[in-house]
Amino acid sequence: MAEAILRNYNDDNLQIYSAGLDPVDHVSSIAMEVMNEAGINLQQSVPHSYTEYADMDFDYLITVGEGTSEELTIPKVNYKRKLHLGFKSPYKGAKSQEEIRERCCAVRDELLSEMDYFYHRILKKRHPQL
Repeated sequence: MAEAILRNYNDDNLQIYSAGLDPVDHVSSIAMEVMNEAGINLQQSVPHSYTEYADMDFDYLITVGEGTSEELTIPKVNYKRKLHLGFKSPYKGAKSQEEIRERCCAVRDELLSEMDYFYHRILKKRHPQL
């Protein structure tokens, strides 16, 4: 979701990559639905593993997941700055599809707010050419 939100800014100066430690083999249809409600196309694709980008250098590493930044196991990735956004998985422990949907909406809304702040208040201030 965070990747799609940043891509939605249509800023050709950004190079955005998204990967996980243990990626699943598909994008959730519920996640695609709630992102479409926000006007963002979360394209159906296979999530990537961080190992595909292990030799690259990044200005920013944005981690999204359960726990605090200190609790996460972050593999060796070259980055200058890190931002962690902690969320509980909307899928774990959910008793219904509607509960998952509600949780995905809450995560989406928080990510929209956080990525808006990141893009306009951090990236644009530090890199005015963006």
